[in-house]
Amino acid sequence: MKHPIIMSTPLAAQIAQLMPDAAVITVNRDCSVQYWSPGAEKLLGFPAEDVMNQAGLYGEHCDSCQAAYEVTANDKPEGRILTLHTAGGQPRVVKKYTMPLFDTEGRFDGGIAVLIAYPSMPTVETAFPVPGKPYHGMISHDPLMQNVFAMISRVAQTDLPVLVRGESGTGKELVARAIHEESARKGQAFVAINCAALNPNILESELFGHAKGAFTGAIRQHIGVFEQARGGTLFLDEIAEIPLDLQAKLLRVLETGEFTPLGGERRLIADVRIITATHRALREEAKSGRFRHDLLYRLRVIPIFLPPLRERRHDIPLLAKHLLQEQAHGAASPQINHEAMQQLMQYDWPGNVRELRNVLSYAWLMANNSVIELQHLPSEFMHTEAASHIQHTTSASKRRQWDVDEIQAVIARHHGNLTQAAQTLGISRTTLWRKLKNAG
Repeated sequence: MKHPIIMSTPLAAQIAQLMPDAAVITVNRDCSVQYWSPGAEKLLGFPAEDVMNQAGLYGEHCDSCQAAYEVTANDKPEGRILTLHTAGGQPRVVKKYTMPLFDTEGRFDGGIAVLIAYPSMPTVETAFPVPGKPYHGMISHDPLMQNVFAMISRVAQTDLPVLVRGESGTGKELVARAIHEESARKGQAFVAINCAALNPNILESELFGHAKGAFTGAIRQHIGVFEQARGGTLFLDEIAEIPLDLQAKLLRVLETGEFTPLGGERRLIADVRIITATHRALREEAKSGRFRHDLLYRLRVIPIFLPPLRERRHDIPLLAKHLLQEQAHGAASPQINHEAMQQLMQYDWPGNVRELRNVLSYAWLMANNSVIELQHLPSEFMHTEAASHIQHTTSASKRRQWDVDEIQAVIARHHGNLTQAAQTLGISRTTLWRKLKNAG
């Protein structure tokens, strides 16, 4: 028998006073609204008189039915992220907590729901990121990525420096472009430069420009990216690769808002929004003496962290569909069968979304516009499938003889971790060592 949990309207009103920005809603056993807090009016736009005694939020807006509340009274309420629509038809992402109420006989007697804005968004007009919908070239269901999208919308309304941190291929430049497109500088230049791709000897010239004759070979004037991006946004990728002497000059530009081209005499105004990115931990780089602490504090005013793809694997089917649609350019994009998708989900993706894009390009070509199957994926996925299959077969099949190439592929799959590789192969770590030794 479920223990009684009784909630009165006055008590719900007290909860609403404690959480003025949240929507506090109670329903009876028929799931008709009995209490609608002022925070609910504020969050969703529906006045209380329009929803009282209605089924949930007009039925289509909320799943306030008995099934939604039908959990044991001892369970902890768990938040669920969902997209509702306001009275004006605008999407609103909320996190919803529900709890069932029971009478003294243990029968369902209604429920209480608390909805909070998730993530909290700026009050200015911006493109609202909706889970599962493209957002400036990015797409995700993941709450961590939704927080990134929300942060983009917030910081875009300022000119504060932003540092984007993430592994290679996670989409750092997409984040920088999204900030630019959401900002008041939209329509002005967005200039991106990869600091690791340039020779340190010419990086200063690329940043600040140079006058004719400034150095040997400077046969004409060169406009640097600080001037090219005037009025717009300058994205400095792999900022940790800038040499220390140039870090000092960059710091000077950030402090004074001015710079002088190499060999030039006239000081120019640096009217740019600075966004930087790196896959390194700049604090560790600063501790080791490879990066200036004062420059770190100037650049890392607003940090944004991008999670690697392996930490949001549930996004892979959504990303795969989106990337294939992009490559199809309006034509019908191929489907991915279950076995192939399973292998995509199990892979660790060291190259993140960029690697996923490349794998799908390869698979699409191999599939020749038909359904993408396991055989159409690159060879490392074939070995992964064989390893996964052998792990779940009988002990006799586990004793099969693996050839050297297969063993190497499985070891590579686990990034050199021999214990994990041995488990996948269905053999002991000692046996794996012996096979490696015998194979030379």
